[in-house]
Amino acid sequence: MTTLLVGFDSAWTPARAGGLVGVLRQEDGTYQELGPPIPVSFDDAIDTIRRWQAEFAPRQAIVLLDQPTVVRNATGQRPVENLVASPVSLRYGGVQPASTSRAEMFGTGAPVWRFLSALDGEQDPLARDGATRVLETYPVLAMIALGWTLPDSRASGRLPKYNPERRKTFAIADWRHVCERSAQALTSHGLPTLGAWMEDAGRNAAPRKKLQDGVDACLCLLVALHLGEGKRCLLIGNAGSGYMVVPDSETLRAELHARCVATGRTPTDWVRALPA
Repeated sequence: MTTLLVGFDSAWTPARAGGLVGVLRQEDGTYQELGPPIPVSFDDAIDTIRRWQAEFAPRQAIVLLDQPTVVRNATGQRPVENLVASPVSLRYGGVQPASTSRAEMFGTGAPVWRFLSALDGEQDPLARDGATRVLETYPVLAMIALGWTLPDSRASGRLPKYNPERRKTFAIADWRHVCERSAQALTSHGLPTLGAWMEDAGRNAAPRKKLQDGVDACLCLLVALHLGEGKRCLLIGNAGSGYMVVPDSETLRAELHARCVATGRTPTDWVRALPA
């Protein structure tokens, strides 16, 4: 039986488009590529995933989404954001807080809830069954887990500044770094066409946000590939207050455990292996 693996970098709001990419994992472990990343709205993403499911009849679809999927706090940040902010800020990055006060993104009528309801009503990150599983991931944290930070005076390194919309901090060398590492990873998983697409993106001297959405969709897909291939990932947080899934990393796991202890949390309750 086959598995559909999808990376979705949503735009969080109804007015903007994100990026979507998918591959089909065959029983023998090889992949069928389904084309380059495409710009999509939430409704487009629903339609595309359903079309792939109807066309290829996979046993299961695993969708890794770069957007909070559990937001129950009225203000401030979710506990999982407080937890991962430590390793992210150590590498000169930041975590955007999610709360229901941001109505367009997480209020009652926000499009992410329609997306989740249409594809994965149960929303249990520990579930193994179900035709479609949608799991939250975070590309920045995935890059830390994969060891893609850049050299810096800090031993931890620094996160690449590759968002072209942030003109004051964007660095073309950092953009190329992310694209080169992503291309290598995709090719090593047996996805040469996506790897070539990523190499082309890295050669773009003036990338725009639309292209970055495609790059981030591929980063989400890399997390889906880890899960689809049975490689261990980290489940950070919980289904009650919010969680993130990224590849396992001894360094990241140790930093998250230390943060749990510093904030009075039990590490085994907040940082677990997935699959369990």
